Amino acid sequence: MQANIYISAEAMATVNAIQHLDYYERISLSDDPATDLTHHPGYYLNTNALHLIGLPEGAKVILSLSPADADRYGRHVSIPTNLRGVIFSGAPNLPVNYDQIISYWSPLSLMPYHRNALYYQNVQSEYCVTLTETDGMGDAGDGLPETVDTLISDSVVVVISGLAASLTNLSSDHFVALTIPINSNMLGIELDGYRSSQDYVTSNSLQSETVFLRIADILASPNPDLIAIAAIRSETDDYGYIY
Repeated sequence: MQANIYISAEAMATVNAIQHLDYYERISLSDDPATDLTHHPGYYLNTNALHLIGLPEGAKVILSLSPADADRYGRHVSIPTNLRGVIFSGAPNLPVNYDQIISYWSPLSLMPYHRNALYYQNVQSEYCVTLTETDGMGDAGDGLPETVDTLISDSVVVVISGLAASLTNLSSDHFVALTIPINSNMLGIELDGYRSSQDYVTSNSLQSETVFLRIADILASPNPDLIAIAAIRSETDDYGYIY
């Protein structure tokens, strides 16, 4: 089972405009101000892992987690450096049942461009991934990583913790709004910061993406008190890994 991630109509329009474009087609849009969508809501959402649907009309948002309320945001929301980017299932220091949690909220759809992703693991979570035996290295017909270990995420993971107790008595049809700052310097085509141990900036002054989580989905999740969503992609997530 995969949870729905709800977004605004404006964000959905952006997603629909770019989700079928490849890296080169998407980047070319930014060359012309008339077609540039980089500052539109939805542009940085990770469409390769999120099940995105429109927020229902009249939906009631009972709680907002936004950097505008820095104290509440700091208590409940984090963007861990050790979960950013390429993470395989055997990575050290993952949260308990992390593979189940991340696959409930944002299961990764393996694509041919993920081939050789193991050589670009998060610097804080890398380990010796077990390779499968093949007739010849680089000769896999489907183009996917030739590993026994599972690639479970390759994007910016946002973690929400400590909410469950405050939600149990609320209507299951209400929503929690989550605003995620877009650190465009880290998510652009230069990935030195993205692939480092550098913290992800969460300033309220940054461009942001907002998603909505239904309380029923939170309470039905593997761990309602620990939500992990591979929510934000980098500009080159679908460019491919070269080694």
